[in-house]
Amino acid sequence: MNDSIAKYESWAREIEGQLAAYTKLRQQVRFFPLFALLTAPFGLFKAPWVAILIFFAWLSLWATTLYITYMRTWQYRNELEKTRDEADRLRAAVV
Repeated sequence: MNDSIAKYESWAREIEGQLAAYTKLRQQVRFFPLFALLTAPFGLFKAPWVAILIFFAWLSLWATTLYITYMRTWQYRNELEKTRDEADRLRAAVV
């Protein structure tokens, strides 16, 4: 039983690390709309539609990244809660 508890605790630490990584990623992607505004004018050297394409490419990348990170964070939080509950249940069974 102690081996199972150790495995659950190890998995919980790994999930916490993933949650921290996703939090850091969300902080980094907050600059994507700014990059869209800064890089889109360079497309005007070619044509106006290129500038618009660059702008919307950045925004779609930003929206997709936020969606993925929020969904994965939600999933990991639920998994972490279930993992901790299972470890607590195993500890109670040992006593």
